[in-house]
Amino acid sequence: MKVYTDIAKVKAEWDKFNVSDFIHSSFLEAFYINHPNIKHLFVISKDIRLYANIFKLSFSKTISYLRNKRLGFFVKFLNFDVLYLTNSFITNIPAFVVKNKINLDKFLSVLQCKYTLLVIPDFVFNNITTEKNQFSKVEVEGDMVLEIHDNWCNLDSYVSDFRKKYRKQIKKFLNSGREIEIRPMNTNDLVIYSDNIKALFLQVINESKFSGPLFNTESFLSLIKKDIFKVYGYFLNNELIAFSSEIHQDKILYSYYVGFDKSLNKTFSIYPRILLESINNAIALKMDKVVFGRTANEFKSNFGAKPIKSYVYIKVKNRFLSIILKPILKRLTIKKWVKRSPLKNIQKTINKPT
Repeated sequence: MKVYTDIAKVKAEWDKFNVSDFIHSSFLEAFYINHPNIKHLFVISKDIRLYANIFKLSFSKTISYLRNKRLGFFVKFLNFDVLYLTNSFITNIPAFVVKNKINLDKFLSVLQCKYTLLVIPDFVFNNITTEKNQFSKVEVEGDMVLEIHDNWCNLDSYVSDFRKKYRKQIKKFLNSGREIEIRPMNTNDLVIYSDNIKALFLQVINESKFSGPLFNTESFLSLIKKDIFKVYGYFLNNELIAFSSEIHQDKILYSYYVGFDKSLNKTFSIYPRILLESINNAIALKMDKVVFGRTANEFKSNFGAKPIKSYVYIKVKNRFLSIILKPILKRLTIKKWVKRSPLKNIQKTINKPT
């Protein structure tokens, strides 16, 4: 097993392992090139291809998850180098392929990079061998997933399956955003509107309670060259007021990075329109489901999306620091929210991919 931090040194061998689109070197290169301030790890052996990151994280970002806010005062000034065992920019899609389980101890023994916290998402944790009792299990906000029903042939048929109260709300969203023009963005558009896209994205991300390394929207220029990645612009009077991005793979539509003008959102229902457009695209493409991601869970449940429980497993490298942080990690909890049931029909069971 070897660990590289330079994609050029591993590229020739990396793709010989029958890797998926999400772990293909040309896909990972978009993140590697546009995010030089974090470490990109490429783990390779005859049985493994694993992409991971090391990035700095302020513990102040986790205070909103603490039940005891007083503890937040003691940890909010701490910063950590986090070793995150998947793609930290696309956290709900596995960035690895293995023939056998990953020997975590062997990986860490050959890793030359320094880190403070080791964080492993549940779908990776299920594919490693190690002393698992050394980790703290922490629930994180789950993905919100909408199963696409067979009888939905267009957005109207989707809306017709809603209970009256929610159907009225959806129609209100669509009506208030009727002046918005939505169109796919090509590489030329991404260059022209580069500054606007960045500013719109920052309006959204700056209000996020928790986030990893900041995504560089310049990555869109590389990602859009892949057939699975799409970017859409939302225009009002020929001015870009929002954008959305999607990944299409294996009958699943992943709704990813978005940005929108907060001052116009209430008037034109921009964010609801983005969610509805993703659903409309999924129906048109005959997808099985839409994965919306981990934010605004209660609001997304108004559109029929349901949560999937998700966890991360955390290990503190330093023994002394571990003694201090272990009780704090145990007190991290996700915020409770009201789950809506807007659809008349019972949806299929949602299975989390492994």
